[in-house]
Formats: sequence, C-alpha cells, structure tokens
Amino acid sequence: MRSLPSLRPPPPDRLDPAFSHPVVSSTLRALTDRAVPAAGFFDWLAFRKRFVPSAHAHNLLVENAGRLGDYPAMSRALASMSARRVPVTERAFAFLKSSSSSHGGAKDTAMGILRALDEIGGPCRVSGVFSLVKALALIGEFDAAISVIKETARGVRYYNALMAVKCKTGDFHGAREVFDEMRRSGFGPDANSWNYLLGCFLKNGRVAEACELVEAMERYEPGNIPNSLTYEILAYHVCKAGRMDSAMRILDQMFLEKLTPRITIHTAFIKGYLYTGRVEDACRYVSAMSIRDRHSINRNYSLLAKLLCKTGRIVEAGRILYELMEKEVLLPDHSTYIRVIKDLHGIGEGNLVTELKLIFQKLSVHVQSAR
Repeated sequence: MRSLPSLRPPPPDRLDPAFSHPVVSSTLRALTDRAVPAAGFFDWLAFRKRFVPSAHAHNLLVENAGRLGDYPAMSRALASMSARRVPVTERAFAFLKSSSSSHGGAKDTAMGILRALDEIGGPCRVSGVFSLVKALALIGEFDAAISVIKETARGVRYYNALMAVKCKTGDFHGAREVFDEMRRSGFGPDANSWNYLLGCFLKNGRVAEACELVEAMERYEPGNIPNSLTYEILAYHVCKAGRMDSAMRILDQMFLEKLTPRITIHTAFIKGYLYTGRVEDACRYVSAMSIRDRHSINRNYSLLAKLLCKTGRIVEAGRILYELMEKEVLLPDHSTYIRVIKDLHGIGEGNLVTELKLIFQKLSVHVQSAR
C-alpha cells in the first residue's frame, strides 16, 4: 500500500527563505487590522533560527497589543524591546489615533501606556515617553501630550517635539502657547525652541513678531542664543523675499560672531541673487565666500553653474566651473560638470568644452596622485 505523504512541517531552515523583514511587517500589520493578537506569531518567530525580528517589527507588536487594549501583552513586548535595547518609535503608538475618539479618550490611553513604560523602565522608557509625546502631537492631542510631559517631569526636548508639529502645520498661535507653557513649567527654552518659533513666524508672514522674538533672544541669558541656525532662518526668509542687501547684513553679523554658516545659507543667497536677476552679484558672492568660508567653495561654484545652466546662461556656467578648477584648484560636482559639458556642446561652444576637459583631466590626475 502506498504510504501517505508526511504531514509534519518541513525543517525550519527550509522555510527561512520565505521570511524577510517586509513579509513579517506586513503580517503583523494584517493581524492588527483584523484585531488578531500577534504575540503568538512573534513568539513563533523567536524560535526560528537565523531570523531576528527588526526594530520596526517590535514596534508593530506594541501597536498590535495597544489596538487590542491588551496592556499585559504590551508590557511584555516593551520588556523584550528594553532587554534588546530596541528603541520605541511613534509607530508603536499609532493606535492612539483610533483611541482618541473612543471611550476614555487619548489621555486615559496615554496614561495606561505610561504606566506600562514605568513598569519596564530602562532605555525603553526614555525612548517610549518621547515617542508617546510625538505620537500624541501628530494626532492633535496636545493636552494629552502635555499631561504626559508633566507626569514624567520631562523637559525642553519634549516640549520642542510639540512645537515642531505646531510649526509644521503653520499654527503659530499654538506654537507660542506651547512655548509659553514650557516657560511656565520651569523649563527654559533652548535654541531649538526659539528657532522653531522664529521659523514659524517668518513662514506665516509674521515679521513684526519675528523681529520682537529676535530681540528677546538677544536679551536671553544663555550665550548660545541666537545660534547659527537662527541666522540661517533669518537669512533664508530675507533672501526668499528678495531683500539681498538685508540678508548680507545678517550674514556679516554671523561672521562677526564667529559662527560658521551652513551650506543651506549659501544656497539661499545664490538662489536669491539669481531669482532677482542679479547674476553678477551671485558670481561675486561665490567668489567672496571662497575666502570667508573655505568649506563651501566646491558646493557653491557647482550650484551656481547648475542654476546658470537651468536659466540658459550656459557659457557663464562653463566659465564658473573653469574658475573653480583654475583659481581654486578644485574639481566640481561631477554631475554638474557633465551637464555643463553637454549643454556647451549643444550650443556649439567646442573651444570652451576643450578647455574645461583639459583642465578637468589635469586636475583629476593631480588629485589621484595626491592620494
């Protein structure tokens, strides 16, 4: 008699190729969507050799327990994450969006999560509280988020997370309220707090409030306010408004205070000059910054050349790259170099193409030999 095929499952290593982190994550999400506990599936994964669930999968497991209101299961998942030093992210608390409209609301749910985090302690509690605050802010539950901050005696970083969300949505009134609440709670705002508020004011055209805020920043006791990012925010918005001379005064003040500008400030200036039709000033700016900020030379010249190509000033773009290689002895960004060469070919500027290629090859050999 012919024997029946074995019904035993195949060895684990024969199944391993079918498992990947995306497959596990999609399975966990499917279980959560169907309100099915995922702990059993996760435990089964733990027994498999050669497969370690990702940090994202651990956070999805917490989300699953939260969606089911199973706090013991959530505590076990968090304890496992703490033991493995896996950080808790906002994804773990994505279920809060649905619980905010349910009986008890997001605040009660948040307090339940906080109790679970308190029981676990360790690094899991630190990342968990911060992610809980951010998750609440992202769904607009700011009162619940502030309650968590006060309950845990957390400070500026947590209030800044709320301000970041308020500012991103353009809610400058709400951002100011969080800022004021931070100060009332005894936490002095840091540079990020001030800069979030400043950027929000300027983004929404609240220039008078922004000027008053800068004056308050200058009177503030800590010596690191205003910082380089403050000047960057100011310069960016002034450049965007086309007020390039005012922007230059801001940059001069920054250099006077021995603060190093980030590359984004130079980008704002170069674009600002070009968009206001001041091409020669853009070239002069790039040349001047080669002395004042040596770290930005290659990036500034390459960006200017690229933007000149986009506006049809192809010969000027070629000359800018030639100046970079001849005067500064630096290679341009390769993609920009290729773009300029192709565009010069297209308009019949063969002589300039030859000059650029010769100096590029010469400089490339020099760079290679110097390594």
